[in-house]
Amino acid sequence: MKQQILNAITVPPTARIRQAAKIIQENPVKIVLVCDESGRLLGTVTDGDIRRAVLQSADLDGTVESIMNRHPKVARRSDNRRALREYMRTAIIRHLPCVDEDMHIVDLILLDEVEDVRPQSAAVVLMAGGRGQRLMPLTEKTPKPLLKVGEKPVLERQIEQLAGHGFSRFYISINYLGHMIEEYFGNGERLGVDIRYVRETAPLGTAGALSLLEPQRDAVVVMNGDIITKADFATMVNYFEEEQVVATMGVREYFYTVPYGCVNVNGSSIIDLEEKPTFRHLISAGINVLNPRALEFIPRGQYFDMPQLFATLIENGCRTNTFQITEEWIDIGHKEDLTWAQKVFAIEDKF
Repeated sequence: MKQQILNAITVPPTARIRQAAKIIQENPVKIVLVCDESGRLLGTVTDGDIRRAVLQSADLDGTVESIMNRHPKVARRSDNRRALREYMRTAIIRHLPCVDEDMHIVDLILLDEVEDVRPQSAAVVLMAGGRGQRLMPLTEKTPKPLLKVGEKPVLERQIEQLAGHGFSRFYISINYLGHMIEEYFGNGERLGVDIRYVRETAPLGTAGALSLLEPQRDAVVVMNGDIITKADFATMVNYFEEEQVVATMGVREYFYTVPYGCVNVNGSSIIDLEEKPTFRHLISAGINVLNPRALEFIPRGQYFDMPQLFATLIENGCRTNTFQITEEWIDIGHKEDLTWAQKVFAIEDKF
């Protein structure tokens, strides 16, 4: 089976970027190995490399040699596999080519081995009731979750992605132009899932609508309706369950570079200077997993945001944690981000 995977994701340096994108889209292993005729590794191409090429308006009929990583991290056959996996978790590396002394591919080490999709008992709540003010006039007659990115609405992409991870029970929280969302998705039969609706009579924030849910026995995945991501939802839920916490917040790294030289002082004395320093923060990714106990802390029918819920849980001594999302993640709440997503997926949908 592993050899079949290797064959499916291996291409020569003359292969087209378009071909590499198609391989990444159709295979669960999101990497392309660029090898010469003897099987010697020359470089790798990942989803990120494809997207950078798209955003830089690269010719998709150009060769993968022009965008590949020519110095990928590799493993050796003699390396300790357990130690390698620990390294991969720490460095957030999902796949590591294994080579011999001449750089010929002999194996591919996967952080999470490809396996059959297992049904998930957790319900998914998609928050789709907002007005999308920042996207006006696009959202004047169309709710933000129904805005198309490529050939499909944002919300449809979310449901398909989650269904691909084994989730089948969905609730969609609706308010502004909610009837359009309900008419489009119906009961979810068209997408092979079960969809029910939580109808807000007034805006309830990013957590308030959860107070209107029917009682839940299993975990609840809560996701903002304006996010496109390839996050590993199943792994996130498994992590939440293993850690036995009341709530897990999905987070992403965010880097901000100050566009000026910064001066550190003690009183009026200069200590040192930093030219355009970059700061790293973890930001909420708008994806959370909640134990049904967490829902008890949400006031019924009142405006309540997810940060308020986490603050309340912490104040009441409930264990919470974070799960870092490293996969593709786009928040289409701003026009420039929507335009970017539309450009990327318009091309991807053609493959």
